[in-house]
Formats: sequence, structure tokens, C-alpha cells
Amino acid sequence: MDPFNEVEEDSWSQVKAIQKFINETNKITEESKIDFTNNYQELEETLEDLKQAVHISETNPEQFDLSSSDIADRKRILHKLSTTIKNLERDWNDKIHNPKKLREITTMSNRISQDDDNGPFGDENRIDREFNQYQQQEMINSQDLQLDSLHRTMQNLNQQATMMGSELEDQTYMLEDLDQEMDVVGNKLQRGMRRVRWVLENNKGGASDWCIGILVVALIILLILLIVA
Repeated sequence: MDPFNEVEEDSWSQVKAIQKFINETNKITEESKIDFTNNYQELEETLEDLKQAVHISETNPEQFDLSSSDIADRKRILHKLSTTIKNLERDWNDKIHNPKKLREITTMSNRISQDDDNGPFGDENRIDREFNQYQQQEMINSQDLQLDSLHRTMQNLNQQATMMGSELEDQTYMLEDLDQEMDVVGNKLQRGMRRVRWVLENNKGGASDWCIGILVVALIILLILLIVA
């Protein structure tokens, strides 16, 4: 069940009751001050409930079948109600400090028509402007957070690219060293093969075959040791 509408109706009902109390109180007494304080505190608690309802509906819009436009309307209503409540407190304080001031406004409808600049429902355009400014500031704050996150991501990528560049440079040096070692081993192998051919050419005959074989095996073992080293 969507809690917003019920809490909103309760809030406006309390606003009307307090406004009526202010208009009908002609003499400020300690009892009337206590009554106003109690009613006002109860209204503030209801406002907190409404804020919580807005938060719940904003967190789970799908649950209550709400669009982003519906959420924005609810925030606007919350802002308007907050302004109205502050005006009620101002009106009461004004009545306490100016007990002889005439109060010609006796109903909410009269107050709307006669006190457009300062009344709880007056100056709709001003409230809209303030709400639009609030939304714009929220958007700017959100963009700032996104830019900060993007900046941190770019810094991390730059650090990773620097590390990869260093590793690639180290790998290049290692490949160069390996290439030089392969050249050395290749030269040694060529010299060894030339010696083998020389031995074969100068020791042709069956009697020396065993010696040649032993020399070949020894040479191969020596080459393997050189490669491993």
C-alpha cells in the first residue's frame, strides 16, 4: 500500500487545523502557547512521516507503480508543505509579539487570496522556482560525483598502463638477452660441427670409428651443457 497519499492528507488536515487555531486565538495565554506547541510538534512528526514515505516511494517506484515524474511531484508537494509549516510558525510568533495587530484573515481561502506573497499557499511560482533550483543543484551534485568517479577511473587506468609499459620494456630486454645467447650458442654449435667433420675426414677407417663415436657423444654432451648454462 502506498503510504504517501494518506500521510499527505493527514498533513494538510493538520495544517488547516493549526491555521484555524491561529486565526481564532484572540488572546495569547500560556495554555494557548502549549496547545500550539503540541499541535505544531505533531505536525512536524507527520512531516517526517511524509519524508519517509517519499523516500520509500523513491527507493521502490516499481512497487507503487510510480514514474520519475510522480516522484518529482511528490518532492514538490513535500517542499511546499515544509514551506507552509514554517509560515505557520512565523504567523504564530508574529501574533505573540504583535497581540494588537488586526487579523482580518479568518479562513484559508481568504488567506490564499489576500496574502499571496507570504501565505502558506501563496506564490506558487516562487515555490516552483525553489524546487527547480533544488532539482538543478541535485543534478549538479550528481554530475560532480560522476566526474569524480570518472577521474579516479582514469587515474587507475593510467597507473595500469604505466605498469604494463614497464613490464613490456623488461620483457624486451629479456628477449634481447635471449637473442644474444642464442647467437652465441649457434656459433659454438657451428664450431663444434666443423670439428666433427674435420675428425671424420681425417680419421676414416674402421679402427677409429669407436673413437670418433665417443668424441661425437662427448661433443654433444658438451654442447648441451653449454646451452643449459
